Amino acid sequence: MRICHIGLNHKTAPIELRERLAVQEKDITAILQAQVALAPIREAALLSTCNRVEMTVVTHDLDAAIALVHEWFASTSGMHIDQVIPHLYAYTTDDAVRHLYAVASGLDSLVLGEPQIFGQVKASYEQALAAGTAGHILHRLYQSTFSAAKRARSETGIGKQSVNISSCAVELAKRIFDDLTGKTVLLIGAGEMAELAARHLRANGCNNILVANRTLTRAQNLAIEFEGHALTLEQLPDYLDSADIVISSTGANTYVLLPEIVQKAMEKRLGKPMFLVDIAVPRDIDPRIADIPGAYVYDIDDLQQVVQGNRANREKESAQARDLLEEEEKTFLLWLKSLESVPLIRSIQQKNESIRQDELLKAQRYLKGLSPEQNEAVERFSRSLMKRFLHPSLRSLRTLPEDMEGDLLMGAARKLFNVEIKAVEKSATHPRESDEHTSG
Repeated sequence: MRICHIGLNHKTAPIELRERLAVQEKDITAILQAQVALAPIREAALLSTCNRVEMTVVTHDLDAAIALVHEWFASTSGMHIDQVIPHLYAYTTDDAVRHLYAVASGLDSLVLGEPQIFGQVKASYEQALAAGTAGHILHRLYQSTFSAAKRARSETGIGKQSVNISSCAVELAKRIFDDLTGKTVLLIGAGEMAELAARHLRANGCNNILVANRTLTRAQNLAIEFEGHALTLEQLPDYLDSADIVISSTGANTYVLLPEIVQKAMEKRLGKPMFLVDIAVPRDIDPRIADIPGAYVYDIDDLQQVVQGNRANREKESAQARDLLEEEEKTFLLWLKSLESVPLIRSIQQKNESIRQDELLKAQRYLKGLSPEQNEAVERFSRSLMKRFLHPSLRSLRTLPEDMEGDLLMGAARKLFNVEIKAVEKSATHPRESDEHTSG
């Protein structure tokens, strides 16, 4: 079995493509189960965030699995596969493990070291468990990933500074307005990103905060915490003209802010500019609003310049974190490699046990009259001799190298012990059901 990680992110695909591929949480179970129903894919998990859409699969046929996942990306985006493939990457086994560790640790994020991604990766694993598509290998992989990410954040400085997409949006606002004191801010959405933005805004002197949300209760809860005012989305046209800064982060499938609403608000503002930052994927703010005089629209990809300034301070910690992740990676890959040898070891033991019993029966024809104690001694001798004979070979198979040398040694062992490859592969298929949902 091999692990494969296929996807795209903010570095390989523009927001226009990423928002086409954004997956609603309610759809994830059906997507994963459909993938696992395909013959080459045995296990699967899906990660969908504002900056990446990635699928992790366990397969016995890498090429076939990658092709099937490519087809899913194409059909989901509504684009021809040739248009999508240039934006996709496919990492296999050690590269796949390394990439997942880096993602969960925040080392592959738009904002280097941002903490939210860890929870998103954990949620993707839990969704795979709930869908029944995470088996023994993915379970072990994700437990190892969480352990590695926690070590990276606790043993290096990668997570010390509180930097995230929301803080970068506020930093961009500061660059536009110089001083945020006294500015009126409208937050569209009342989730985690909105809460983080509110904290950074208050810290920078914004005391007039409006919170608009589809569910008024959630907007009220956030508004109360920051001494703001709660709105429903339907009330946006009545309050939008009072906002100097708009930061939107909802989970809507369609635009929340449309040009006609902003046009009317800008007319009421009498030439005062409005700064709008859209940190949602799919986007909340219709990009055509940027054509309205005085309305300045930025999306999540426009935060790159702000991010680079913060990134320079974190590169040293990033290098240390990657060294630590490499240690964890080696441990996991040794375990993964051992899975390949387990069926072979079992087959060798079974074949040699059958030979031992046959030879013992032959010997007992010439050893008539032995007492039960003597028969037991002969039995113990034959078992001991077989174990001593097999021990060096089986020990080597249990600690195979990760590279091609390991594959060559397994091939040699099959040949030398005359073990049928097909028999080994069949015994190495799906894990036992009791192993598939072990909690960690």
